[in-house]
Amino acid sequence: MRHFLILFDRLPIDIVSVKSGQNSPEVVTACRCVNVGLFVSGDLRRNVEVSFAIGQPENLGVVTYPGSALKRVSPDERSISFFLLKAMNVLRELPLGGKKRMDNGIVVQRTNATDLLRGWESSRIYVSSPNPSTKPKQVDVRPQGLFLYELTSTTLSDLIESTPENLLPRIPHPERFILDINLYCDQL
Repeated sequence: MRHFLILFDRLPIDIVSVKSGQNSPEVVTACRCVNVGLFVSGDLRRNVEVSFAIGQPENLGVVTYPGSALKRVSPDERSISFFLLKAMNVLRELPLGGKKRMDNGIVVQRTNATDLLRGWESSRIYVSSPNPSTKPKQVDVRPQGLFLYELTSTTLSDLIESTPENLLPRIPHPERFILDINLYCDQL
């Protein structure tokens, strides 16, 4: 399974913005990540998941769009943002450690950064290096694993011990990062 995890400090979303199509830049980015990650291939990618982690390391809200179980979500921004709004409403009610699968297949959970990454210990974790002074070396990218992109911080990558071996070049936008990884893995 190829899993993309995008870390946001915040993801402001509300019903008025979703209905009017005037979403915040963060929500637009999230929608583009889902679209590119799951739908830009001619069909729904069943071997890919796109997750968003929102918040602080000790209390992260995680929303996952699993390609293998997703139902009723279309590739357009309005559909993706509508289901993201529903997921964020469910997330607000979850206690720390709680997890829920919505009827459309989206998985919502509240966890801390350590526990979130512990679930990926057996997988190869790749990190898009946010530090411009870090020169990523040639990395053997495999089609399975966790591909981490942090928008503003290094909260999660600082917790990963194998990060120096699996640094990927920093691409300015997470949706382009996802597109490039999917295109590269499709050729393997």
